[in-house]
Amino acid sequence: MRSLLAGLLSVGLCSNVSAQRYEYTADLANVKDDQVKVTCIVPKQQNKEAEFIFASLIPGSYAYKEYGRYIDDFKAYDENGAALKTGKVDKYSYTIHGADHLARVEYVVNDSWEEKNGKKFIFQPGGTNIESGKNFVINNFGFFGYIEGMQNIPFDITFIKPERLKGYSYLAIQPSGPGKDKLHAASFDELADNPVMYCSPNDTSFQVGQTTIEVCVYSDRGWVQAPLMAEVIKPVALALQNFFGTLPVDRYVFMFYNADPEQVPTRRGKGMGSGFGALEHNHCSFYFMPEVKGFERNKEMFQDVCSHEFLHILTPLNLHSREIENFNFRKPVMSQHLWLYEGVTEYFSHLILMRDSLTSVQDFIKEIRRSINKSATFDLFSMTEMSKNVVENANQKRYLSVYTRGAVLAMMLDILIIDLSKGSNSLQQVLMTLSEKYGPAKPFNDNELIGEIVALTYPEVKNYFDRFIVGSATPDYAGYLNRIGYDLIPEFEKQIYYFGNFGLQYNDETSEYSFAGVGENNLGVSDGDVLISVNDELADPDNIDLLWDKYFFDNESDAPVKFETRRNGVKRQFEAKPHEGYKHMSNYITTLKKPDEEMIRNFRKFSGREFPD
Repeated sequence: MRSLLAGLLSVGLCSNVSAQRYEYTADLANVKDDQVKVTCIVPKQQNKEAEFIFASLIPGSYAYKEYGRYIDDFKAYDENGAALKTGKVDKYSYTIHGADHLARVEYVVNDSWEEKNGKKFIFQPGGTNIESGKNFVINNFGFFGYIEGMQNIPFDITFIKPERLKGYSYLAIQPSGPGKDKLHAASFDELADNPVMYCSPNDTSFQVGQTTIEVCVYSDRGWVQAPLMAEVIKPVALALQNFFGTLPVDRYVFMFYNADPEQVPTRRGKGMGSGFGALEHNHCSFYFMPEVKGFERNKEMFQDVCSHEFLHILTPLNLHSREIENFNFRKPVMSQHLWLYEGVTEYFSHLILMRDSLTSVQDFIKEIRRSINKSATFDLFSMTEMSKNVVENANQKRYLSVYTRGAVLAMMLDILIIDLSKGSNSLQQVLMTLSEKYGPAKPFNDNELIGEIVALTYPEVKNYFDRFIVGSATPDYAGYLNRIGYDLIPEFEKQIYYFGNFGLQYNDETSEYSFAGVGENNLGVSDGDVLISVNDELADPDNIDLLWDKYFFDNESDAPVKFETRRNGVKRQFEAKPHEGYKHMSNYITTLKKPDEEMIRNFRKFSGREFPD
């Protein structure tokens, strides 16, 4: 009888725990002073005190954000509606006294995009935007909190919203009546990983293999529509499918806020400050991007950014450490592998576009050269130590190196593995093997990852990690590039041909390019003259970058060039011969004159392309 009773009690206890949940309501329909009222029926508490936590830092971000700064009028009530005493447990979280009688909390959320203090500004893709009746960017960690020790129970969110606005998220948003939506998350981690955006309906979707890609857009002036964005993303999604074999997610959501560039304030916070960019999540990504009519001229930038964020489905979604799996939103313990999460991702994002001919081999090499030059502006330090301690002030300035130095280190590591394996192995194959071993639900031990990579490759790879990633030395870039038939010349005077001093500016209204900042030149152009064509190639957003590099910025030919321009409505056609000159270049990368068969084999494995003539 005792045994049976114990069993029944146990079942009853489990049932009670499983019923515990947060029941939130956020009122987006009645906004005052850019503030949203939030209420929450909280899980039943046993202790007399409870700590209500607002996130200090989030996955994918590497500086303290302290979202509790944007919470005002925090109040707690018992089951009879009587107020309970509250106080600050730290700067931005709250102690609730008499929590064993706690029934609900309420507070208002402020708009983080309106932050006036530039030093504390939160990068827009990780913040919150409250534009009454127009747009709500709801990074959930900026709107909702949890009780300490109760992070891993369900969250039910009700959004009261203007009927004309539509909600977008990877999480299912279910209408539950006029002007009311419901959203469910299994835990705070899942809630935090899936932003929500409300705006006028502007969405589309397409299929890549077995994966559904959804695109939703808010555009300040209505210039950017979701079908246009989808056409930009499709080639990237196809390139990633070719990279993976098949995309390792069944659904992915791209969320875009396209801002009028003239209305974006210039601010700089810790880690990533104000500016255009994106924040990755496991099944979606959020983008804060410039709104332009001639969208094609920014297509390569969008594809670069989308490729990087989408690639996070490899790491950290399918390959991540315990520090990310069990993320502490209050006092985070950071992983030492930012070189992997961001550096390798940045390298792969450019490599994939080059492999699928979305960018040229020449443009890829230019990007690597830029990264080498930018990485030289940082001091020497251990990437793993910086990563482990990235939230410390001393490392905040070093963080951005993961996108330059980290990417270059990933490329050299890839070349080393390809060369040692005689073209049978690569960094991509190693990481895919590890992602199959681990996957979304199984984290690796942070201090064991490098050993696992070495076990799948060669002893020389351990030496590489010891010197350049765990250590602070700089690789001999020329030596590694030689293995794929390239050379790096530290200082180089490149012969070029140019037509004078001027720039080009784009007119959103006419979709044309005109000369600007004009100095001495042999074209006879002045500020405001419209460039129509160069050698019969139209100067339009689709090819302006190619024309600029080929004929103006990096012209290697002294041949005369035909131009067509327009001034005050009058067209002018003429031919001009460029001047001879030289351009000083640091870390100039060029092909070797006589690469051997092993170099060509390595290049083919590395790039998926034939070696350039």
